Amino acid sequence: MIYRLYNPWHIANSGEKETDKQLSVQKDDRESMFVMHGLRLSSRYHRTRMAGECDFVVLTRLGIMVIEVKGGIIGYGKQPEGGIGYYRLVGDRKKESLDNPFIQVDGNADAIQKYLLGKNLRNIFVGRMVCFPECGFKRSSVSEDDLWHRDHELPLPDMIIDSLQWQIEKFRENETRRGVLNHIQWKEFEEDEIKSICNSLEPEFQPDAFRSTLRLNLSESDRRIREGISILSGLNENRRLIIQGPPGSGKSTYALDIIMRLCKNEGLKGIYLCWNELLLEEMKSRVADPSAEIPADRIRTKLYFDLAVELGELSGDRALIPTKETVKRGGVRECVKGAVAKTRNVRNLDKYDFIVIDEAQDIFDKGIDHVIKALLKVNNPLQNGRYYIFYDDSQDYPGNEDLTHYIRTRDMFKSNAASYNLTSNLRINTGHGLDEFIRDASSGLLDTGKDYGRDVFVKGYETATDAMAMMKSCLAREMGLGGIKAEDCLVLFTWDLLRKDSPFVQILEHEESLELLKPDNYGSSSAKIRYTTMLKAKGLEKDVVVLISSSLCNAKNSFQIFIGASRARGKIVMLHNNAPFK
Repeated sequence: MIYRLYNPWHIANSGEKETDKQLSVQKDDRESMFVMHGLRLSSRYHRTRMAGECDFVVLTRLGIMVIEVKGGIIGYGKQPEGGIGYYRLVGDRKKESLDNPFIQVDGNADAIQKYLLGKNLRNIFVGRMVCFPECGFKRSSVSEDDLWHRDHELPLPDMIIDSLQWQIEKFRENETRRGVLNHIQWKEFEEDEIKSICNSLEPEFQPDAFRSTLRLNLSESDRRIREGISILSGLNENRRLIIQGPPGSGKSTYALDIIMRLCKNEGLKGIYLCWNELLLEEMKSRVADPSAEIPADRIRTKLYFDLAVELGELSGDRALIPTKETVKRGGVRECVKGAVAKTRNVRNLDKYDFIVIDEAQDIFDKGIDHVIKALLKVNNPLQNGRYYIFYDDSQDYPGNEDLTHYIRTRDMFKSNAASYNLTSNLRINTGHGLDEFIRDASSGLLDTGKDYGRDVFVKGYETATDAMAMMKSCLAREMGLGGIKAEDCLVLFTWDLLRKDSPFVQILEHEESLELLKPDNYGSSSAKIRYTTMLKAKGLEKDVVVLISSSLCNAKNSFQIFIGASRARGKIVMLHNNAPFK
């Protein structure tokens, strides 16, 4: 298990970025390694008064490995200045001279060893290694145990352990040749002891706060949210907005910002509409948060389906009250259109100063234009009213005739409102590799054998029992290392895995540590981890998301995974079925 004690986003050097990526490729994840990057060596560390910097310092049970990284294509031979040594190819037959990395790493390792001795920290072996992560390299005088390169047979973390073992044995052999009888007994360390050494090397380091990169990811996610709101605030003068954005790009967050501004600052009364029950509960909790300071009588949150039922009841015509069957056959639009026509002069129909429509791709084909005409106070609401529409074309497209209504309604709003497209740059998904994973899922190119990054864990399972065990193990690790709570996690299934005849349902019925996420328990905290389907999680955000999918041979699953993965702020675990259930 690799614990990074630094923020990977701060790495600028391409070679060090690649080394950071290679640290995630570990065959034996039972080995715990604490990794520091850019450890500065002041004069109090170094044997000379010059300041230096270690590219990577890896703390393991066997001791410390100091790594010097050289990125690019590295060679050995004649340098531009005429000497013989290491160089980097920087263009068409152009060379850039390099200092000898083996001498550099020796000096840095010696400095750390002497510093530890000065702190009375003895019996700690300090090894040294050079890393060429972007090229292969062979030279007869360079041992394979001192150098890791792109073509090396071992993953970098495994090489670190093997090299430390080899260097310790080599040290003992040299001591024997010199006639030293009392060999130094190099100590093997427990995790708490490694943390103590980290504190000695870097007093600013707080091990419990940064044992997982999850908190760093969430901090970056919060920063992106603030940045996104700052950018979108430039649109505040517009009375009508239609904003298109991918999952996780901050649409619901900006919707809340609009509600706060109009209700609190301008004293207006509005209504928030969406199709998804869980998204509605999320927005209810946000507007009710005391820190939002939104007067309760100034905003109403309602499911679009419930509003359609309400309009049908006010019309007095039972045929215009939609049901679940109406939804299935695509008849909601006609019900809404007819109900609005009959309630136009009804006195007890509530009117509003503004309307916010979230995840509007779910309701463009269901008569939302008629609802806006009915509920806004002004004349000619489509041209003169205040409405704010958020949607994502990539998430849903109805079929047949409904698609025509969808496109016509969307384009009608675009012709009457200011239009803005959000990009994925401000997504809340900030973990290492999350964006790439989400892009591949959205385009149907998901590759289960691909290394997406350290914050994306992908693994196959054979049975439902195996999948549930892996899910529990992954969540236990993140909750232990990242310090997050059960309420910060979410388990999402493809819809077919929660059918009545699914083996997952049979297991979940007797699983006490999980519970189904429903509207009536959404706002309450629980020690249990909650689960639902990927499609029902539209618009939600959680720190850690576990995706459990049936066979990826089903093309529809890639779309569901795209929706589910975009709910994760910091980490994704995806478990996919290797073989169909029998």
